Amino acid sequence: MSHPDQVDDNPQNPENEENTQAAQKLQKVWLRRIKDEEQSHEDFRKRGRDVNEVFNDDLGMDDELYVPLLWSVVQVEHSGIYSSQPVPDVRPANDEKNEQFRKASDVLERGIAHFVDDQSFDDNFHRTIDDYLAPGLGVIRCKLKSEIIDVPVVTEPPPPEIQWELDSRPDGEEIEEAMYAQTEKGIGNQSIFWEYVSWDRFGWEPCIIWSHCDWIYFRHRMTQAQIKERFGRTAKASKDTHDKGDNTSWMRKTFDIYEVWDKKNRKVLFIAKGEDTPLEVNDDPLGLADFYPIPAPLMTNIPSKELIPKADYDYIEPYDKELNRLQERRMALIAQIKAVGAHDQGLPELGDIFEQEDGQSLPIPNLAQRTQNGGFDQVMFSLPLEEKVAVLAKLTEQIQFVKMQVDEILGIADIVRGVSNAKEGVGTQELKGRWVGIRLSRKRDTVAYTVRQMFRIMGQILTTHFTDENLTRMTQVEIDPETLALLRDDLLMNFAIDVETESTVAKDEFRERETRQEMLGAVGAFASTVLPMVQQGMLPADVSSAILRASLQPYAKYSRALDESMADLQTTTQQLTQMNGQIQQLNGQLQQVSNEKQQWQTIAMTLQKQATEAKAARDMADAGKKKAETAEIVEGLEDTGLQSLKTAAEIDNIRADTKDKMTPDTRVQ
Repeated sequence: MSHPDQVDDNPQNPENEENTQAAQKLQKVWLRRIKDEEQSHEDFRKRGRDVNEVFNDDLGMDDELYVPLLWSVVQVEHSGIYSSQPVPDVRPANDEKNEQFRKASDVLERGIAHFVDDQSFDDNFHRTIDDYLAPGLGVIRCKLKSEIIDVPVVTEPPPPEIQWELDSRPDGEEIEEAMYAQTEKGIGNQSIFWEYVSWDRFGWEPCIIWSHCDWIYFRHRMTQAQIKERFGRTAKASKDTHDKGDNTSWMRKTFDIYEVWDKKNRKVLFIAKGEDTPLEVNDDPLGLADFYPIPAPLMTNIPSKELIPKADYDYIEPYDKELNRLQERRMALIAQIKAVGAHDQGLPELGDIFEQEDGQSLPIPNLAQRTQNGGFDQVMFSLPLEEKVAVLAKLTEQIQFVKMQVDEILGIADIVRGVSNAKEGVGTQELKGRWVGIRLSRKRDTVAYTVRQMFRIMGQILTTHFTDENLTRMTQVEIDPETLALLRDDLLMNFAIDVETESTVAKDEFRERETRQEMLGAVGAFASTVLPMVQQGMLPADVSSAILRASLQPYAKYSRALDESMADLQTTTQQLTQMNGQIQQLNGQLQQVSNEKQQWQTIAMTLQKQATEAKAARDMADAGKKKAETAEIVEGLEDTGLQSLKTAAEIDNIRADTKDKMTPDTRVQ
């Protein structure tokens, strides 16, 4: 949309009357635009606050939610579209064989992964996804933080005559230190981080499509102390009366400051509604290709006439109210179904009958005589529960029906909720899951595109703002000058590097195994059918390489090494023959190594056997030696008692030898 009263000259500190008038005019222009935007999106924000209260079950004591339907739906869809931290995959967009492009891709991928591998990235994006699925608008913002440090200035030594004069003076060392201990401002550590933006504190120019949106704003809540610290003075600012929780003491002391990003003029302005001029006007701070520090906002159910999202809850709200009404009736009915009754006042003992344990009997004096006229039913009465139990069953059935209707509207099948019929086969369940994936594919693709844009924004910041030292330290790669020149060249970067992302949904390990098996099957079929045709001259080599590349392309996203190897496929018969000869030579070397390994294993087994036999022989020799030494010691003893023990031991040995030589028949006798 066109900007009325466009002002191009935006001085930050107007020093004369002309600049002051220009700044006042600029303030009026932006106040009018902000007011128009708030009026255009007022209905959306009002409805979004209502939906957000339902999602957070924050309706108050009078409107209690018995079934958190919206929260349940958001959790299911959230897991279906974003459940794992994304992994950057940076590859050359066109010339895949260019080694310089590959090096630049590797540096970018390592740099992006360094900042993505942080818990804050995942936490902030999960909150953004919740806003996307509940109120219908999710926004996340990229910020660059650079530490400013003092860097010593390297100077040349002074001429000899000046150095001689310094050396001859008593205070020469102090003068020299003062002259050459100079510093200048430099950049220290740098970091990129993503910040969650609340859906109701983000504004955009009323338009039809996002590419036509020429300005956005972030509405910050700041205290006067924070305003003075940030802008050097206090400001007359407005308050948001719609923000829930403004009754708290700290929120009552905060004011709204609008941070406006003007894409058409590539300016960033800070606006306070009570001021006559902008608080601050800055040039483009990041230098991004699309200017904005955000990817395209996540929006649901956008109509064709205006860029205003619509929450999914608008389509299921009647079912949510019906579900909670049925659940309220069900809970009230459950409270009425009790094992209670009444008994004759003349038999007070019957009041304790329900307190007895299983198998116990309550003794009541003269029970038979006192109940002989009308039986036990005449002295005790129980409430009828059959009708209430039947109504309870109907209510439960109706609740399930309402849930099924919600599933049909939103495309969430029972298999996703973990509810499955035991009689269903595997094929039926897989079919359900496949259809659910189709219904969620639009939101899943939107999230994947947003993550891809986030990675590309990070890549632009890395190449335009990070110092060479920080890039090297962060990526742990020695970057040569040619690669640095490529990274710093915006024109080449736009055509040379393609930043993608892996799947952001939970991985199916079973499906991954099937994919790898399919890939191996494709390679085996290629080797058995296509290669013989190439060797016989029936098929050109370049055609066979193209066939293999097309067959493996769906699997290349699982492995960057496979993708790079496919780019280096041989395309001529001579190259294929040479590669085949190298493979055969390598197979021969591997076979030779395998034979040598088997020989060494045989030698090792022989040596181990010999060592075992030698050890057994040594053990037997040691045992015989010890026995001989013991016998010699015993024979040399003169003590009568020990001699008798020796004789008894010999007798026992003789008996044992005789018993061993006897046959079984002799032993019986």
